[in-house]
Amino acid sequence: MEKSHKSTHANHGNKSMNLRKETAKHALRCLIGCNIGEGLGAAIGYSLGWDVVSTLILAVGLAFATGYAFTIIPMLRTVSLKKAVKVAFAGDTASIASMETAENTMAFLIPGFIGVALFSAMFWLGLAIVLTTGFIVSYAIMYRMMKKAMNEGREPSCH
Repeated sequence: MEKSHKSTHANHGNKSMNLRKETAKHALRCLIGCNIGEGLGAAIGYSLGWDVVSTLILAVGLAFATGYAFTIIPMLRTVSLKKAVKVAFAGDTASIASMETAENTMAFLIPGFIGVALFSAMFWLGLAIVLTTGFIVSYAIMYRMMKKAMNEGREPSCH
């Protein structure tokens, strides 16, 4: 009896460690996918001479689209498209929305960041701050969702 009690605690500890690792992996994938879309949207809007609001709407829309795609495509190896889309929308919407809100808020709060030249130090420093903020916020949302699923006895399915 004692042995099984110890192994249960050992496994519980490993699950917690794995949950953090899995959450970090999913948050990073979300960060990469969303920011590819957002970067494309910003580049398109800028190259077409759009105003900041129109460019931001396009960028955020493409961030959601690529974020969902980065979740759905790998899932297609193991589940149907319908199931993958359902999981992606349920699991990604809150994390993408929070990431986009945090990143764009931070971008507007950093003095001089909006409109700075791509090759300036200010752009790269600002981008590092923006992306770090997005990752932290997304990680927190995903961890909470995945932990809740585990506590309810479900397999964490977000991302």
